[in-house]
Amino acid sequence: MSTVVKENVDALNAKITVTLKPEDINPKLNTELNKIRKTASLKGFRKGKTPIGFIKKMYGQGVMSDVVNKLIQEELSKFLQDEKIKFLGQPIPSADQEQIDLNINEVSDMVFKFDLGLTPEFDIKGLDHVFGHYSVAPDEKEIDKEIENMRKQLGERKEVEKDIIEGDFFKVDAEEIMEDGGTGWATTISLLYNSMTEESQKLFLGKNKGDEVEFDVSKLEAEKDDKYVRKYILSVGEADEDAVIGNKFKGKIVEIQRVFPGEFSEENIKKAFGPDTEIKDEAGVRTYIGEEMGKWSAKQSDSILMREIHDKLIDSNEMDFPKEFLQRWLKAGAEDPSKHDDSEEAYEGFIKGLKWRLIGNKLADEHDIKVEEADIVESAKANLRQMFGGGAGLDDALMTQYAKQMMEQEEFFNRSYASAFNDKVLNILKDQVSTEKKEISKEEMDQIMESYRTPEVPAPAAEEE
Repeated sequence: MSTVVKENVDALNAKITVTLKPEDINPKLNTELNKIRKTASLKGFRKGKTPIGFIKKMYGQGVMSDVVNKLIQEELSKFLQDEKIKFLGQPIPSADQEQIDLNINEVSDMVFKFDLGLTPEFDIKGLDHVFGHYSVAPDEKEIDKEIENMRKQLGERKEVEKDIIEGDFFKVDAEEIMEDGGTGWATTISLLYNSMTEESQKLFLGKNKGDEVEFDVSKLEAEKDDKYVRKYILSVGEADEDAVIGNKFKGKIVEIQRVFPGEFSEENIKKAFGPDTEIKDEAGVRTYIGEEMGKWSAKQSDSILMREIHDKLIDSNEMDFPKEFLQRWLKAGAEDPSKHDDSEEAYEGFIKGLKWRLIGNKLADEHDIKVEEADIVESAKANLRQMFGGGAGLDDALMTQYAKQMMEQEEFFNRSYASAFNDKVLNILKDQVSTEKKEISKEEMDQIMESYRTPEVPAPAAEEE
């Protein structure tokens, strides 16, 4: 019978020796060879009648390798689970592993040696710290801005004759200025004032329909290359792609359009909030916006609190790790080991994430935190709503169906799992840590969030031991 033996090298490293016996290998080997024999169609033999010795000769080496590898994984997995060993990464072959002769005609004992990194023991520190729990004071100016934006969205676009201002859309019949006085490229250019460079805005600000302006076409919109300018501003088609066109143009303003803000009529409110809305007037809109800002503030505040708790626990909990083992394991698991980043900076970044995973796992064990499928689906739906700009009006059943489809993608599933896990950890930690309420402005909240605009705090992988 196969055996698995663990030998502790030190507190962070262990060696595992797996010994496979012929009596465990041969039955599985024969089973796999007979499967091939039943379906093999080889020249000179009827299907299913190929001699087993010929099958061995043709396929034996590959089958032997597959059987042995599967047995090793089964034995390792069972041993680690039965012994409840807390480990990091996965076992990797030891450097002193001897070459194994996979002789299918004379199967003998096979000894495989693996190195294993062990999880460090620690008690969670840092929970006695007093954390700031921020809230944004109600700001009528911010509500006024949202009201103004909504009125613009509900507004009507009309033609005007005079005084181009911020937000206007206008058209210019433009013609290239030629040094020799000849006729250059001519086209009608459509421009949105707010998308223009500050330099070009000054040229057109206050101008009227019929006024003429000279301008550099390459400087009309910021950060647009020559290819964009030719295709989308000058409307150069494939037939004229070889045309040589300069940047100096003169143009006559032929049309100015302006959005006139809409009123919060019953029709417009239903258009903005749906036919079943209970909002009746502008006062109701202001109340709704204030409530939504409060929800936003609470969500952002929780995000900041989670990040500050995360950073504090990372800094407060010193842990020893089997560095050599982890570096070997990371390189072995890289998609292309030759391009693996083995710098100290990359390793420290990995350790930071690993420390949080271990802290999260310990909290999960202590408080019986479990992430169910329903939690992951809700987290996935929240991610999708964010992708869809809030997801207002989207059918919940349809969102659930789409979320489950997206969860089939490993990256999206892991992100949704991490989010669900972190939410549960935060709810536990909220009851454990002391917080001090701090009222700040929206600008200050935005600055804090911007400073934390880094990859999402990692949670333990769903399958991690």
